Amino acid sequence: MRDRNPARRTPGALLLLASLGACAPSGPSATAPAPQPEAAPARLAYVPVSPALPPIPEADGPLAIRVVHPAPGSPRPRVDSTYVYGSVGTGRAALDINGTPVPVAPNGAFLAFLPLPADGRWTLTARGTGEPVRATVAYAAPPAPRPAAPARPDTMQADTAQGDPVRADSAAPPAAPAAPAAPAFAAQMATAAGGDTLATGSDVAIGRPTPTGTYRWFLPRGARVQVVERRGDQLRVRLDSATSAWFPAGSLELDGPMLPARVELAGGAARLSVTPAAEWVELRFAVQRAPFLVQAADDRLTVTLYGRTAPVPSERPPAGDPLLAGISWRAGTPGRAEAEVRLASPLWGYKAFYTRDGTLVLRVRRPPAIDPAAPLRGVRVAVDPGHPPAGATGPTGLTEAEANLAIGTRLAERLRAAGAEVLLTRTANVPVELGARTDTAVAWDADLLVSVHNNAFGEGVNPFRNHSTAVYYFQPFSAALARELDREIVGVTRIPDLGARQSNLALARPTWMPSALTESLFMLIPEQEAALRDPGFLDRLADAHVRGIEAFLRSRAGGAGAPAR
Repeated sequence: MRDRNPARRTPGALLLLASLGACAPSGPSATAPAPQPEAAPARLAYVPVSPALPPIPEADGPLAIRVVHPAPGSPRPRVDSTYVYGSVGTGRAALDINGTPVPVAPNGAFLAFLPLPADGRWTLTARGTGEPVRATVAYAAPPAPRPAAPARPDTMQADTAQGDPVRADSAAPPAAPAAPAAPAFAAQMATAAGGDTLATGSDVAIGRPTPTGTYRWFLPRGARVQVVERRGDQLRVRLDSATSAWFPAGSLELDGPMLPARVELAGGAARLSVTPAAEWVELRFAVQRAPFLVQAADDRLTVTLYGRTAPVPSERPPAGDPLLAGISWRAGTPGRAEAEVRLASPLWGYKAFYTRDGTLVLRVRRPPAIDPAAPLRGVRVAVDPGHPPAGATGPTGLTEAEANLAIGTRLAERLRAAGAEVLLTRTANVPVELGARTDTAVAWDADLLVSVHNNAFGEGVNPFRNHSTAVYYFQPFSAALARELDREIVGVTRIPDLGARQSNLALARPTWMPSALTESLFMLIPEQEAALRDPGFLDRLADAHVRGIEAFLRSRAGGAGAPAR
């Protein structure tokens, strides 16, 4: 939207008028009126959007404008309005942005949601007891559009909607006869790269139904697939006669010669054996590295094997293990078999990997032994204080990494006091990559993973209307943990509740244990950032995380097949 605020007269303009007046002829009729000082706008009282949080402490430092967002030179967003926030050093200041008065919080923080200026520049003016202070933040200039190449009569353009060529100029003479059509595709075998086991949910080849669809297939190193199409940096894989998946080209290693266009995938009946162990039960599928899909529910796992048929008989007894309630087979589309593994207690976690001879192993984890009277005793909890790298920054400079670590260390102390074993993925404000965080939790054999975060907004989102507490999970068997954490955390934050929501986040994707990612407050809202500096509030927030974990563990106490501890 175009900025409709009138331009303000600058000090330079006032100085120029004063100089012109000094050079004018003297005399009553020629005397110019003295320039009037610019009227200062009234200071607006700050009204918290989250009044249930602790009061914002007062600050009265030197008047100085610090804009946290947007950063100077950042790309101009394609939105009508967006937020601007930062601080002015004192809660006694008056502030306007592009002529619009903006409230200043008692600690000098400010947050505004304004129409995007037509010239891409925000001008901020802060006034206190002395001279005004001004600052300007400008977006980067948008790149110049590329000139369109002139169409030639013989140019053919691709119609992306239909996939058929259409002529750019219908008046052009007909093109030369086309060469004989090539086969629809030529197939090539490939091997999945990445990690050796599906446990972290990330270090594997990840496939989607479409190039930009939802993550669905997770294939560990060694899976053999048939590539039938390349589109940019994406490869389409044919899994069976009716199913294709798209994988990043870098996650598959192409090998072997090109194959005929309609080559059949390797077939044969799947064979299954069950091997109990102290901490898990292994289901072994003799499939020679065939690709697969694992769908996890709260009390079962469904394993789809591509390029295989169901064995006979269709039902296999659970081999006498208390964790298994039954295993049944059903035939899917041609070249697909599905095994449903029913559990006697809620699923705790699983891994999937290939042995050297190509057998697919599905390792189903036994739940930990849980004492309802002391649910944390002996439980191994990985606590991940989210970020750095990246992360949000509040208006007075508190980083999300600092806030998350303050919550995470308090949470670890309380969990240990209740008898849990605790692993912190970081203990200082040093960068730890996402993959290293989940790898560490899996290698440590954590029973639970909780990643502690606070939130931020995307460009164009109105922060006054959309802030809320949320907890995220990815695996369905982690939903109950997310719900219990959310219930307890929102009781402390007392802001709107977005609830427990499924989301494709790296720290929520591990398959080996229930995991959840908490988003308690928003860093850019002044009273929410201030609360994250308050030791008493941080204690209450950590206590809420503990209660949520305890409630989840109590709901899972007495699970069948739990090992003795």
